[in-house]
Amino acid sequence: MITIKFEAVTQSFYGRTIFQDINAELRSGTITAVTGQNGSGKSTLLKLAAHFMLPAAGRVSVVEDARELRRAELRTRLAMVTPELRFYPRLTARENLAFLLGLRGIELTEIKFQVLLARVGLRDQAVATTVTGEFSTGMRQRLKLAALLAAEADIWLLDEPGANLDAVGRELVLREARQAADEGRLVLWATNDEREEAAADAAIHLAGH
Repeated sequence: MITIKFEAVTQSFYGRTIFQDINAELRSGTITAVTGQNGSGKSTLLKLAAHFMLPAAGRVSVVEDARELRRAELRTRLAMVTPELRFYPRLTARENLAFLLGLRGIELTEIKFQVLLARVGLRDQAVATTVTGEFSTGMRQRLKLAALLAAEADIWLLDEPGANLDAVGRELVLREARQAADEGRLVLWATNDEREEAAADAAIHLAGH
């Protein structure tokens, strides 16, 4: 069981408070949605959960069976899908995935690659040999989901995962997230999508300041 705990967490930038006194406890096997208007700090909350930044006040801890996960170990246990994730535009989908997974020590076999493409709806054979610079935004979002699935991480941190996807793609996100939670993963997503919020087991609402 993995738990992410926010204790009286406040974050500010350049003297401006983004959110304050956030208290929440997230657990394996659940989906939690972070909602709020643009600028309310949804993406920031995800980065705090990943320990990519420190809060201005309060504490964020990630604990597994009473043992706190820190630094490099935590990085190996989580995977993120964010707008900041970029693919090398002159590399193919396979080359990009092989690179990203190689950083985790995961080998991308041809069979695994083809299964991933089918799973995220990129079945067209041309996709495998087309450089990602020629992908549509929706195709790139699906490829990000493929990277997430291949990582087999215990913690999923997703920032607007349904962005740039059609109705079929958004349904894919909902289905994969629920399956991940049912398998015992912890899913935290930042969203303004009503369906993603409704699909979550709990929510953190950020009012913005």
